[in-house]
Amino acid sequence: MQIDRNALNRILSMNDEQLGALITQIAAQTGIDPAALGLNPQNIAGVRAALSGATEADIQKLDALYTDYRRNRRQQR
Repeated sequence: MQIDRNALNRILSMNDEQLGALITQIAAQTGIDPAALGLNPQNIAGVRAALSGATEADIQKLDALYTDYRRNRRQQR
């Protein structure tokens, strides 16, 4: 998966329940205890606001981090 403006817009188009489920899934896959996130409507609104304000530079950094994470995860298998 490549993270770009289109991917970000698809994520932003999710309703709060879908976005919360995605956040929970990503957390679980990266070794974070989803329960520790304490997701609630205010937190999801904050995530949505942060994603909405992401610049192209932010998106590029996130894509690079995600690519590195995926590469390292494959090497550990």
